[in-house]
Amino acid sequence: MTRGRIRSRGPGLRTSATAPAKSAPRSLHRRRFELPALVVLLVLLAAASASAEAPVIPQYGPDKHEGVSSCDGSTCHGSAAPRNDRNVRQDEVLIWTEEDRHSQRAYKVLLNRDSKRISQNLGRKKPPHQDDLCLDCHADNPPKDKRRTENNAFRVEDGVGCEGCHGGAERWLRPHDSGATHAKNVELGMYPTDEPIARTRLCLSCHLGDRKKFVDHRLMGAGHPRQSFEVALFSILQPYHWEPDADYTARGKQAPSDVKLWAIGQAVAVDEVLDAMLDDERNRLGLFPELVLYDCQACHHGIDKMRRWRPRQSTGLGPGVVRLNDSNFLMLVQALQLIDPAAAKTLRTDLKALHQGASEGRGDPKAIARRIRANIAKLLPKMEKWKVDAKALRALSKNVLADALGGEYADYAGSEQAAMALQTIVYGYYAEELIDDAVYDGLEQRELTKLLDAVADPDKFNPDAAKKAFRALQKKLAGR
Repeated sequence: MTRGRIRSRGPGLRTSATAPAKSAPRSLHRRRFELPALVVLLVLLAAASASAEAPVIPQYGPDKHEGVSSCDGSTCHGSAAPRNDRNVRQDEVLIWTEEDRHSQRAYKVLLNRDSKRISQNLGRKKPPHQDDLCLDCHADNPPKDKRRTENNAFRVEDGVGCEGCHGGAERWLRPHDSGATHAKNVELGMYPTDEPIARTRLCLSCHLGDRKKFVDHRLMGAGHPRQSFEVALFSILQPYHWEPDADYTARGKQAPSDVKLWAIGQAVAVDEVLDAMLDDERNRLGLFPELVLYDCQACHHGIDKMRRWRPRQSTGLGPGVVRLNDSNFLMLVQALQLIDPAAAKTLRTDLKALHQGASEGRGDPKAIARRIRANIAKLLPKMEKWKVDAKALRALSKNVLADALGGEYADYAGSEQAAMALQTIVYGYYAEELIDDAVYDGLEQRELTKLLDAVADPDKFNPDAAKKAFRALQKKLAGR
């Protein structure tokens, strides 16, 4: 059974994934485990904004990186086939090498003509495959003194290797090999990728950027592909080298439902966008703010496409105005409508004020951004406790589609995020047995495919065609 496709990671990119048969118990995406309460550490920033603290990103951690070769032994994670008699597959390195774009392929991209042209356009002194600006996201690129150099163990050419996500293994490798608990591994420096907040911050450190590395408007202007990310669906489409089954949770790991991961991921994404807005090192280009935080299609379209402009009451902005990319905010509102309706209403009000402050100079946008961040920090514990059941899935799909048909996603980025959300929600319908194999397959082959086609290319996006695709999906889900 085809598990689904999401398109438009950037112009021209196509990705697909395959699901297990429906009879597979508790495997991959038929997860029924509820997320244990996370320990969320809230810190008050110097600028008086609050944020959920996550562990240090592996690249910046204190531990030495041992290299992929430390993990790829045939009795460790380098098996040529899965070992069904073990708690873990043991063929993780094979999956990463053959199927995962984070592998050596991420590094080899830096050797192609496009990467060299981007580097030249920026006036960089080093070629891309030797430039930290590029290596910071196209490889596991810790400082030189944090690399195991004996026997050429660590190789930046390996791309985003094991430790690029799981943390420098200097302290946890041998205890982990000897059967240490997950909690002990984390204590010794392993990055907790099973935790939604930590996972999202790790992914966004490259798929958006952080205070040490950032895909800014200049980099995109030089030719870098447009950034697009949603943690739940990207996790679904990530070639699975882990099994979130009963054994997985028994070892102390978290396995939130896809929709819960989606909701928490949206909150963290909004927080990271606001952090960039509040960071004067990133949010200034001379007289201009950092334009990568704004909606690309507000400026990048042919004059003939101005006929397609549609008003959005939620922004309070007219045509021809540079406006924030608020797609993650819109999805967070949808989640909060079910988790905390009052908070959703507050966020809608604050988002409109943020739009008007950032685009038209009304009010104090930084004060608004700090207020939203503080509210998100307070809401995250409540989001972690959210029970995503059949009732929640039905309400969520109904609300997202209602806003889509009401014109709230007239912008490309909004429609793209809504399409990704709905694909994850449909997976939730299937997992909760609200739809059977035949209905699921039909949605995948027709309505979802048409919706994904509508957001496949930002340069060809037509809001009316997208609305038509949303309406078709609404009809199919009605009464389910």
